[in-house]
Amino acid sequence: MRRRLPPLEQIEAFIEAAEAPSFRVAAERCALSPAAFSRRIQAFSSFVGLPMFERRPGGLRLTEAGRRCLSQLKPAYLELRRAAASVVEAPGEAQSVTLSLSHSLAVGWLIPRLDAFRAAHPEIELSIKTQRGAGDMRSGEADLGICYADIDLGGLVSQPLLDVCVTPVAAPAVAAAFQARGGRLETQRLLSVAYPGGLWSWWARETGMDTPLPPAATYDLLHAMYEMASEGFGVALAATPTVWPHLDSGRLVRLDLPFAATPGGYRLAAPADRRRRSAVGAVWRWLESEADRTRSLTPARIAA
Repeated sequence: MRRRLPPLEQIEAFIEAAEAPSFRVAAERCALSPAAFSRRIQAFSSFVGLPMFERRPGGLRLTEAGRRCLSQLKPAYLELRRAAASVVEAPGEAQSVTLSLSHSLAVGWLIPRLDAFRAAHPEIELSIKTQRGAGDMRSGEADLGICYADIDLGGLVSQPLLDVCVTPVAAPAVAAAFQARGGRLETQRLLSVAYPGGLWSWWARETGMDTPLPPAATYDLLHAMYEMASEGFGVALAATPTVWPHLDSGRLVRLDLPFAATPGGYRLAAPADRRRRSAVGAVWRWLESEADRTRSLTPARIAA
């Protein structure tokens, strides 16, 4: 017996494809590879029996049938998501909220604050997913997320959350040797993160340093880079707020070199329907308050 309705994931993919600037962006929003996303769109078109997109100069555009489908399916899809959210949030039950953020921000900023969250909101079970992008929010696996400013947050509610500054740090013994030898970075083994690339060169330009720097060893995770620097393997270009625990513990110390503020920083984001859930709103407001507290402490720490 033939299904009367297409699968929900196909409807979601079609709506994203219709509204995103490109299929690549739409695939990212659905947390799918471009090939898997294209197959999902083809399956939806086959179910409907009409082509949903046509190739035009400048890319793919909705057909007349596609425009009709979008105008009728999108309101129903959004209402279904709202209904599902209201069922999840039944009164009197413990509320579950999933937050997505990068591994480094989770380890260096969020996790040390979770005891305070539990004390303030014992009724909310907060789960953590570590992912750099916004795919978990678009796929429904996360209710809200913290993303770096260069991540595409189209279709999500978002606002600035945390500023990011970078500065060189090292283990105490490495820092002492650095100062004793005249404070010349070009003689040091430099450590950096793979993303974003070229961070040392950017820092040098921003701080007016005109001495060429050697290539840096790169690491996928900030936390891994901090651990290598803590063990004396070189001078790391650290980022706030993730480096504060290492500085507070004394495993790393700042060199006598300036901070540079990166453009954008971190943003707090969520799908609009998830943002309206009271439990998600409570987590959102708590994150805002923790970010405000972090900002209030940052100037003194930078000056220290």
